[in-house]
Amino acid sequence: MHPDELPVLAGELAETSRVALDIEGDGFHRYRARLCTLQLGAGETVAVVDTLAVSGLAPLAALLGEGGPVKVVHDASFDARMLARRGITLARVFDTSIAARFLGETATGLASLLSRHLGVTLVKEEQQGDWGARPLSPEQIDYLVADVTHLVPLAALLEARLEACDLIEEVHEETRYMLARALDPEPVREPWTRIKGARELSPTSLALLAALADVREREAERRDVPPFRIAPNGALFEAARRDVREVGQLRRIRGLRGLDEEALASAIALSERGPPVEEEPAAPPPEERARRRAREKALSTWRRTEAERRGINEQAVLPGHCLRDLAGFNGVGLDALARVDGLGAKRIDRYGGALIALLQ
Repeated sequence: MHPDELPVLAGELAETSRVALDIEGDGFHRYRARLCTLQLGAGETVAVVDTLAVSGLAPLAALLGEGGPVKVVHDASFDARMLARRGITLARVFDTSIAARFLGETATGLASLLSRHLGVTLVKEEQQGDWGARPLSPEQIDYLVADVTHLVPLAALLEARLEACDLIEEVHEETRYMLARALDPEPVREPWTRIKGARELSPTSLALLAALADVREREAERRDVPPFRIAPNGALFEAARRDVREVGQLRRIRGLRGLDEEALASAIALSERGPPVEEEPAAPPPEERARRRAREKALSTWRRTEAERRGINEQAVLPGHCLRDLAGFNGVGLDALARVDGLGAKRIDRYGGALIALLQ
């Protein structure tokens, strides 16, 4: 789609009640993911916007914002985060992923839901394709179109079931919460902390792992590829576990060939500084920890019983983030419960008395 067509497209879609939306990024192939395509669909209209070819998406801001029609999205957190990087705030969303989860669907992926409820089979061969490469192939275009073509009918089906279970407001509240969290600043984490088992290593092995992870990160940024394409986490962990400190031996570990001898030598030298030091948050007093554990157990038991009674998912009764916040809750009364982000007026009205009793 040509950039000059965006205002026309936005005007046409603004007249509809619901717009299917999906995006694709190239995080599987780049160090920092870019927004590569934006797919919009309503009725017979399906448009694929090449977001790498347009300097700005401002013509779509009103359409995708609070004042536009409902946007039907599957798992909107990623979409919201990527659009925000391009200056667009995604709002007024119906998230089919959250809806399916609250209804207790065992498989909430889009392909699974479409197959089960609409008999539609999505071709997923292009799922990990390089969406930043141009031109897009006919197969890639077909994939992009298919992802939005069936979203609105799926949403209608799920919404009818939500209404039957009296869960519409809870889904809206969870969607609002997830969209807000998607815009929170991403925590700054040292590269080694993303490697499973790192904290179980000895101090000297951890020092080597942290150094290898830092060197890999710099190399990935230089080449503009994801770190795992330089060397997988497992290879770094194996080198650290064995505490290998000779370049030739490191080169023989499968998966480390993406790091040249100079990079490996640099990592060995860096490791001599010792293991990284993490600032751990102050632990709460023992009585506070015991109180939290007791509350978490009581809330979990109550949530499970209520979910079974209503025939819905436990997360629909009380999302995990609300349960954790309530375990440390210090307020008194129904008004104070409103401060628990994501709980929502509907749950407070339905469960407020029970929650206060449990917390006491």
